[in-house]
Amino acid sequence: MKSPATLLLWILIVVLLSACGSDDKTQAERAGIGAIAQASGATPFVAQLSYTLDNFAHLDSVHYTIAGRPDSHSRPVAVTYDHAWLGRRAAWDASGKRIAVPVFGLYANHRNELTLTTRFRDGSTHVTQVVVATGPYTGPATVYATPEVRTARGGASPGVEYMLIKNGVTTPVILDSDGQIRWAGNAPGSSISSLFGDDAFYVGDPDAPLLHQVDVDGSVRSSRLDDARFTNFHHDLARGKTGFLAELDALVGNVRLVESILAEIDISGRVLKQWDLGQIFRATMRAGGDNPDNFVRDGVDWFHMNSAIYDAHDNSLLISSRENFVVKLDYDTGVIRWLLGDTTKHWYVNYPTLRALALRVTEGKVPIGQHSLSVAPNRELLLFNNGLGSAEQPPGTPAGQNRSYSTPSRYAIDENARTAREVWTWDADRELLSDICSSAYEGAPGQYLVAYSSLENRTQARLVAVDSAGRVAFDYIYPSTVCNTVFIAQPFRFEELRLR
Repeated sequence: MKSPATLLLWILIVVLLSACGSDDKTQAERAGIGAIAQASGATPFVAQLSYTLDNFAHLDSVHYTIAGRPDSHSRPVAVTYDHAWLGRRAAWDASGKRIAVPVFGLYANHRNELTLTTRFRDGSTHVTQVVVATGPYTGPATVYATPEVRTARGGASPGVEYMLIKNGVTTPVILDSDGQIRWAGNAPGSSISSLFGDDAFYVGDPDAPLLHQVDVDGSVRSSRLDDARFTNFHHDLARGKTGFLAELDALVGNVRLVESILAEIDISGRVLKQWDLGQIFRATMRAGGDNPDNFVRDGVDWFHMNSAIYDAHDNSLLISSRENFVVKLDYDTGVIRWLLGDTTKHWYVNYPTLRALALRVTEGKVPIGQHSLSVAPNRELLLFNNGLGSAEQPPGTPAGQNRSYSTPSRYAIDENARTAREVWTWDADRELLSDICSSAYEGAPGQYLVAYSSLENRTQARLVAVDSAGRVAFDYIYPSTVCNTVFIAQPFRFEELRLR
């Protein structure tokens, strides 16, 4: 017969062993995940999936992939929602112990096959196969539904699997490299000034000082800029040092400042920092002995800012003035570091102060009427070189050259030598003139997405993937009015998107 002490020890061992046995289950096994419920989204490109989840604190992320159609070559959409993102949007209902996640990137009018993976903090996963059947799409983005296909995408990667289209007819639109629409919302009605941030689409209003946040499920909320002088957004919206770089119009003392102010804003509309290019050029020119009055002209579109980006490599801003040049500014001080543009224009011919800041182009074409700046990993500057001379120069002053064709252009810049070389371009046999808007971005090393926004007297847009040797991977044509269909087309990493 066992002693009371021995019996107590055996009971304790049994209890401990039982407890250890219960801990053998992973967090995925204890999550209580049941059947997946579905609800339609704002457009056929979005659906809402929901399922039971016992403990949100154990969740690491939710990941899904959407299988490509049988005839597609684009890599499958693959999106991960981190715990923090799901928490911010209150995706988990604690009372009902249920989580709801949006799935965006679906094909319209298709039986979409999804793999939904719920990951937990202990490394375990729960994987479910889901079929989401969608209806046809009939909204304003139907202009993208049936492109004229000059070159269809084949099996070789074009360097860009998905494209974010900033446009004048609807929200940002995502197309895949097969030419299929994969996302569009319902509002707002223009996304020329827009970008995809860390968590949603952001769109600057062209008629008011409002920043719209468009969630991936299509819902919209808006914030007003906190500086009453600003009247509206124009042209592009890009990532800045800490927020977004917004190109804004302003009303100061009943004088309209047209397309010459850049501001860095946060997602709530708070203005963090701003650069008034009129003030910057006035001060620079006066300090050098020039009179700026016939160059900087308030109330007139003398500058026409159409692109602005932040370069973290040297804490600078690169800004495109369609009327004049590309200008590089010091981010902190606003000091002009250099200018790059057509030296037959008013700014160079008539102002020694500005002439002294100009880079000398030692090879290739100068930028004329350029759009859509970006910086490659090797520090080279890429832009769309429209070729259109100035439209708003003072009477009797030189407006510069006009070319009969447009190109993407890439420049190697030597700031010490004060020189620039056009190291790559593609002229498409000099047959394509897109005089305004348009863009060129590198999707993968040596592979480019080029958007011709205003071909055929501004009635046609064209998306072309081309490599550095001039080989075309796809070529799609769309009807357009001015730049409405495609203002800018940027590579979009829908095949490896993570929302944090």
